[in-house]
Order: sequence, then structure tokens, then C-alpha cells
Amino acid sequence: MIGPFWSSRLGIDLGTANTLVYVDGRGVAVKEPSRVTVSASTGEIAAAGSEAEAGAGRTPLKFRTVRPIRHGMICDITLCEGMLTRFLRQTRIGGPLRRSRVAIAIPGELTEVERLAIVESLRDVGALNVLLVDQVLAAAQGAGLPISEPRGRMVVDVGAGVTDIAVISLANTVETRTIKVAGDEMDAAIAAYVRKKHQLLIGERTAERIKIQVGSALPVTGHLSVRVKGRCLIHGIPREVALSDGEIREALAAPVHQIVMAIREVLEQAPPELSADLVETGILLTGGSALLRNLDQRISQELGLPVAVAADPLSSVILGLAHQLRHLRNRDWRRFGRSS
Repeated sequence: MIGPFWSSRLGIDLGTANTLVYVDGRGVAVKEPSRVTVSASTGEIAAAGSEAEAGAGRTPLKFRTVRPIRHGMICDITLCEGMLTRFLRQTRIGGPLRRSRVAIAIPGELTEVERLAIVESLRDVGALNVLLVDQVLAAAQGAGLPISEPRGRMVVDVGAGVTDIAVISLANTVETRTIKVAGDEMDAAIAAYVRKKHQLLIGERTAERIKIQVGSALPVTGHLSVRVKGRCLIHGIPREVALSDGEIREALAAPVHQIVMAIREVLEQAPPELSADLVETGILLTGGSALLRNLDQRISQELGLPVAVAADPLSSVILGLAHQLRHLRNRDWRRFGRSS
């Protein structure tokens, strides 16, 4: 049955860690983890979103919890469709995307084949029109940057699966790079460190909790510590250890360095006039992993530019998509060629 949002306009931030859906005229209607729990025997979805995340690492063998999105790309179209269907039912929108015009944010360096795959997958679940929006441009707009000005600005969107870096001017990306180093890589680095240093096996959710509670890119004021439980690799039994912020900073050194170096490479390729603008306009950090303690200070220290974190880094992209939807006219959708 088609719900009350027949032929509605939707903005979708289909992130590796979280999915947000904006309904024009209603606001952000969905904010859920991008996870599904499926039956190992039938492949049917048993749970999605926060319900699936709650069971991650704790499900019996007949179920498995997976992410349909990896590194900003749909890696399982069927599961992604099922996940979106469940999310939209929560908002009483109706069938998955039936008769809707959809604006979706994508990483900047996707190939034409990958872009086409996203368009076709959304059309397959009933979208009337699909508009692909550069993720960094959406994040910049959602964070309130005046991107239409003829002035250089840099945005670094540090998500879970990818870090999108771009120099922007006149509402276009002038120089851009996407790297598959972000929050997930940080979590993996923490898990590897704990395994090697403490001979303790921990799950990805525990690694993420450690990052949030004590993770940092530069030394913090005071002393932070966290107690962590896992399986001892030597004796095979549960064990608990205490981890300090210094240890986790050491664990995060490699992924943080890779992000900083990628930003430096984009700066080196930017036109000189725009580079000059960045001395004043600086760098804006968005995305959930931009909340890592002192990441802004680390980047500023190494690159010599002012760095600020967006007021709501987790919602910058979806707010930018909302702005796009509010200002697009009907003929604008037809103007976008094969993506419309």
C-alpha cells in the first residue's frame, strides 16, 4: 500500500555506519545504523538498524549481522533494499521508494559504473527520479558554508568507511580525493593493537566504544582510561584490561597520519589562488569520525591552516541534501540527464 508521501522528495545519506532519510516538508525521519541481521539459511532479514546493531557479535549461528554498505558503496543491493524498506516503513512513507524523487549523497571519486549502479539500484526499488549529489558539497552546504562564492574552501568529511576531501569554489569541487581510511580503519587499528599488546580479542563494537571514550589524535588534558573485556588469546577465557588514552593514540597513529597526508596531497594539487584563500577560510571537518578528540588540532598543527569541526558533523550531509530538495524545481530534476 502506498503511504501519504506518494511522489514525495527524499534525501538519503546512505552511510557505511548510519543511514539518514530526510522527507521534504517533514524533516529527518530516519536515523538508523546501516546494519541488518539475516538468517544464515534463508538470507531473509530478521532485523535492521538499531535492533540489528544491538545484536551484533551476539547473534546465534543461525543469524549473522552484516553491513550492506562498505566504503560508501552498496555491496549487497538486496539487503540494502530490504534495509531501506524497513526504515521507510517506520516513518509510514509506504512502499520502499515508490514514486519518490530521491537525492542521494555519494563519495566524490566513484566511477561512472559505480554511479550508474547506485542510480539503477534506487530505480529498481521504485524511485521516480534519482539525483546524485557529491557528498562533500552536501556536507559543506549542510554545515552552512557559502559554497557558491568564488572563493576556495576545503571540506574533509571523515565518515566510517571513507574520508572525502575536496577544495570547493563556485559550488563545485575543484580538487578532490577519496580514501578508504576513516572510522572503521580506526576501529580495526584499535582491535589489532589490543590483540598484539594485550593478547586480547575484542569485537568491532568494543573497538568503536574505546575510540569514542578515550581516542585522540593529540595528547588530551588529564588522563583518560577505559576498562575493556574480551577473550584472552593465550588461555581462551574472558579477561579484562585497562587501556589508557596514550595507548589508543598510539594505535590510531597510522590511520590519522594517512588522513593528514591525503589532505596534504589535495592541498598540493589545488590551484594557487584557491590555496591562498584557504589561509583565511581554512578547513572544515564533518562526518562522525571528525569528533575524534583533537583531530582538528592535529591537522592544523601539521598543515598550518585553521581547522574547525562542523556544529553537527553527523548531520551535515543530510542537512545539505535537505537544502538541495527545498530549492530544486521540477524542471531541475529533468536537467540531470541519466541521473534523473
